[in-house]
Amino acid sequence: MNFFKRGMIFVTFFGSCLVLGLIVAALGTKFWVVARAKRVSNPDESDGRINFGLFQGRKDLNVAYGWRTYPIDMLELMRTDRELLVHGLWVGTVGCLAASLLFVTLAAVFAVINTATTPAGALAGAPGLFVWNCAALVLNVTAVALWGVQFFQKLQHNVMSQEDRDNQWYSEHMASLGYSFWFVVAAVVMLTVNIVVLYVGVARTREKKSPEPMLEEKTNGAIMLY
Repeated sequence: MNFFKRGMIFVTFFGSCLVLGLIVAALGTKFWVVARAKRVSNPDESDGRINFGLFQGRKDLNVAYGWRTYPIDMLELMRTDRELLVHGLWVGTVGCLAASLLFVTLAAVFAVINTATTPAGALAGAPGLFVWNCAALVLNVTAVALWGVQFFQKLQHNVMSQEDRDNQWYSEHMASLGYSFWFVVAAVVMLTVNIVVLYVGVARTREKKSPEPMLEEKTNGAIMLY
C-alpha cells in the first residue's frame, strides 16, 4: 500500500472520530425539537419554551404569573401519553443511531490498522472501510428520515403533554428541528466525505498500478527478442 493511500485512509480516521462525537452529542443533548407554546385562554399573557431530545428535555411555562421549569423524561412521557409521538419512529431513530456508533467505531479502528499495515482479509482492509462507512451512512440517513417523519407527522402540530393540553396549552406551528437533529445531518455529510476520500485514495492507487502489466509484457518481449 503506497503512502498516498495510507494517508487518505488515515484522514478517514479523523472523519470517523468526528462522526462519533456528533452522534454521541445528538444522543446526549436535549434539542431534537424546540418550540414555543401559548394558552388558548390567554395567548397574549402566556408563554412557553419547550425543548427535548431522545431521552430528556425541559419545558418552561409562564401563565402570566412567572416562569416555572419542569424536566421532561421522554420514556415516561411516551408511556403516559401515547399520542405525543409515534413510538416506532422513536425506537427506529434510537436504534439506527446506536447501530451507526458500532459501524463508525469499526471504521475508525480499521482505518488505524490499515494505516499501519496491510490486513489480509477483505473486511479488515480497504473494502471493509467502505462497508463500515456506507453502513453507518445508511443508518444515519435512516435516522434523519425517521425523525423527519416524526416531526412532520406529530411534533410540528404538538409537543405538549396530555396534562398541558388539558390546561389549554398548544404549540401548533411553533416547533422546529433543533441542533441535536442537525448533528446527525452533519454526521451524514462527514461520512459522505469519508467515502469520497476512500474512493480517491483507492482509485488513484489502482491507476498507478494498472500500467505495470504492460511494462512487464514489454520487458518479456525484449528478452525473447534478445
